[in-house]
Amino acid sequence: MATTLRALPRWSQQWWIWFTAIFAITFLSFWPSFFSAIVNIETHIIIHGISAIAWMLLAIIQAWLIKSGWRKYHRTVGYISLILAAVLVISGLQVLQTMILKGGGMVDGVPSTAVKFFYIDMTALALFCVFLWLAIKAARKRDIALHLRLMACTAIIPLEAALERTYIYGTPSFVPNFDVALYASVVTLIVLCAALVAGEWWYQRLRWPFPVLLAYYGVTLLTTDVIARTEWFNSVAISYANL
Repeated sequence: MATTLRALPRWSQQWWIWFTAIFAITFLSFWPSFFSAIVNIETHIIIHGISAIAWMLLAIIQAWLIKSGWRKYHRTVGYISLILAAVLVISGLQVLQTMILKGGGMVDGVPSTAVKFFYIDMTALALFCVFLWLAIKAARKRDIALHLRLMACTAIIPLEAALERTYIYGTPSFVPNFDVALYASVVTLIVLCAALVAGEWWYQRLRWPFPVLLAYYGVTLLTTDVIARTEWFNSVAISYANL
């Protein structure tokens, strides 16, 4: 006997709106420390920041192209976007080096915020690459629903850095520094991913990308401080920064 799926509300199908919201949050969050002060920022950091923003803007464009039925252009832009993804990842790796060199490692058994960011950002970049690769495979197999979810995950991952700045500049009395902002950001993403999983489960359309992203942020929350306090991980971070 066939199962009747619950009808999706119209607003939930407007993916370009959600991508626009992610883009807006990121742009506004980075305005005080990045866009308004861009002339004083190192080149590789500018490249990474602009490429991350461009990736989120690209998600809006791609969702709109699909909604408009322009699949040919969507596919062409998709192939071109791989160059942007490479720039985002490579520049991100260089930013991590700068961050460790400026922030240092563990002092008296207490890890620096830079080491924690190194752990989260390095794993996030790796997950970004995996999701993007699987999204390409899903598109080639014409599994559009899976492709869309995987691309949504690649847009959500850079949101972590934006949320940190949202908390720092928006709620300074509750979030006084980046160490606290880091955990506040991860908790927020856990709530977001949990809502996505619950929504997909309720409408009987649950696929694996959002649960995997939820699990990633859950593990990140539980392990960041533990890993960052180990001497071997600090050694890895310092060695990487000095490459």
